Amino acid sequence: MNLKMIIRIFFVFSFMLIGLIGCKENYNDEKKFNDFVESFNSKSDDLSFNIDRLSEEVILKQLSETKEKLKILRTIDINALEKETKVDYKFIESILVGKEIENEEIQSWKKDPRDYMNFRQISTTINGPRTCEEKVNYLLEYLPVVKNDLILGVSQLESYVPRFQELGLYMAKNSNSIFSDEINNLFASCISISETNKKTILELSSEIIKVLNVFVNFLENDLPIKQKSSFSIGKETYNKMLKNQFLLDYTDETLWEFGWEEFNNTLDKMDELAKEINPDKTTQELLVDIKNEYPHPDSMIQAHQYWVDKSGEHIRSNNLIPIPWKERVNVVPREEYLRKTSYYGNFSRSRGVDDEGYFTSEWKINPFEHQWDQKTKDEYLVEHDWGVILVTAPHETYAGHHVQGLYQMHNPKELRRNNGLSLFSEGWGLYNEQLMLETGFYPNKKIKLRQLQLRLWRNARVIYDVGMHTGKLSYEDAISLMTDKVGFLRWAAQLEIDSSSSRPGYFIGYFMGMIEILQMREDYKKMKGVNYSISDFHEKLLKIGNMPPSIMREALFN
Repeated sequence: MNLKMIIRIFFVFSFMLIGLIGCKENYNDEKKFNDFVESFNSKSDDLSFNIDRLSEEVILKQLSETKEKLKILRTIDINALEKETKVDYKFIESILVGKEIENEEIQSWKKDPRDYMNFRQISTTINGPRTCEEKVNYLLEYLPVVKNDLILGVSQLESYVPRFQELGLYMAKNSNSIFSDEINNLFASCISISETNKKTILELSSEIIKVLNVFVNFLENDLPIKQKSSFSIGKETYNKMLKNQFLLDYTDETLWEFGWEEFNNTLDKMDELAKEINPDKTTQELLVDIKNEYPHPDSMIQAHQYWVDKSGEHIRSNNLIPIPWKERVNVVPREEYLRKTSYYGNFSRSRGVDDEGYFTSEWKINPFEHQWDQKTKDEYLVEHDWGVILVTAPHETYAGHHVQGLYQMHNPKELRRNNGLSLFSEGWGLYNEQLMLETGFYPNKKIKLRQLQLRLWRNARVIYDVGMHTGKLSYEDAISLMTDKVGFLRWAAQLEIDSSSSRPGYFIGYFMGMIEILQMREDYKKMKGVNYSISDFHEKLLKIGNMPPSIMREALFN
């Protein structure tokens, strides 16, 4: 064997050895990450029945655990992972960073009294479908936790946020009936409850009422003299949330500018369309007319069902999104005990195949009630007009939350089945409102004007969320934006703003998610050229999961 041959063999062997070492390192990182995902999927953060679940000690322990998970995750070399695995890595990291921000920087337990009044679950359980035995067992386990929550609130609330105090006080003063009337109603309807359990539940309820009165006194007299604060989370935290949790390429400043630019563009489109409809009326006058066109009060459920079915027919007949499952959406009256929690209703997506073999979701609508006073009746009807029904049906059902939920339910990866965020899911819902406009679903210009108004509402959410949480907008400024520009009644605007104040970042998901999806669609169309199919785009996107759009983009274009 000559020298050249020996040298050649040496180099070939060396390259093979280097390759094997690299593969082994990649394999080790892949295995470490797969083990991490398995651990992440198996651990539950449910502390519902932990007596100290809201104590600072438990919260800080959760924070420490989150930091440890991030530390372990970041020992894995992301560049050594397969492309698809990188997507999951970034997704888990964004989830953990969100928890870290919530517990380390936002720290709502120090300033929001509502964190300590988790009473809705009690009412939901008492009035819900569980058996009497299940309800009793739940109360025996949960009532001591509720009592301790209130005690912890008195010791841990250290900042006075006037609006939070006002809302907390209202909630506390109106909660006694849960622990008296609703408990007694349970006893009346469940005659099988033992005397021992009745006595224990009554004693616990009585103790909670006493502690609740102490809590009310604290909110009225002690909290207002503590250090005054606001619900703003601040620029630094907000920007960290945008960059590291939502993975958006915006700062608070650029998001603020973009929000206003889009808001004003939508206003211009509304004014142009209004002139086409009736040049003798202003946009707001036309919208008042449109909102006064609604179904017969006793036919609200049927009217919603009709347009749900129509939206499904439109999606299928135009081959917009594949729906390969045996599925359906039923519009039903909302349970009475839930009707006070929001003025419209809620969507309950399918959790599996029902007795008839369908994946059945339910859109639960608050029905019209004849015992209401005239003011309540009038307000109900103008918020359940034909326009809002036609536009909201696609958002909630076809092919919005219902279809997106089915795809997520069938994702082969447990991580992606069980985790998601508003930035994509709510963005997808709003995207479907736009998709129906583009594909001719809305029957006339009045409905199209209403669709633009509902889009304007989601535009406004970007402005007031970033504005209030970074000091650019006061609470009253946000209310004025919703009443003067969007057309909300003041009480409805307050409900909207109050919800955002305690959930920073959530409401930007609607509009910003839609914008990201539209941009992905445009880029995908350019890439595919003559082979582009909108159905193919939607199917591929939904099969990826429910993650920050930048990760969805990475997976889609890989």
